[in-house]
Amino acid sequence: MNHSFQSIQEEIRNMLELSDEELTDEQRATLDAYLDELGQQEADKIDAFCQFIRIESARAKAIREEAAYLSKRARAAENRISGLKEHYMRTMLFNGLSKVAGNTHKISLVKSKSVHVDEDAIDILPVEFLKIERSPIKTAIKSALESGKEIAGCSIVETQSLRVS
Repeated sequence: MNHSFQSIQEEIRNMLELSDEELTDEQRATLDAYLDELGQQEADKIDAFCQFIRIESARAKAIREEAAYLSKRARAAENRISGLKEHYMRTMLFNGLSKVAGNTHKISLVKSKSVHVDEDAIDILPVEFLKIERSPIKTAIKSALESGKEIAGCSIVETQSLRVS
């Protein structure tokens, strides 16, 4: 019978709650054998769980690596597109063309406006023209809290996680 980890733990707990004094030698032997069986089921369940975690971790790593590879390929394709567009734009400008039509498509030069801000100007820009991103520096907050400093709205929270080895 294939039990869940939860049901195995509940069954072991239930069996261990039985009063040993009220059991006959035969019942005690049966109980011990059943506990051994539950222990083996528990070990099998843990091994299967850990194997699953390792396989899924390897799959996640492979997917992340494939995503990084595909991202590089996408950037290379975008760079090729940008280079080709730049080449066609320079050619059109050199030849005084603003539009060129093919059989099914056309290309044209379009004027647009954008804002350029010198790096040196960022420090002197009025605040209404700046984005101010605020985020807590958790390592500094943790150090301060551990040294006894009180910081409103902050506390150290102890958590648990499951390590699979």
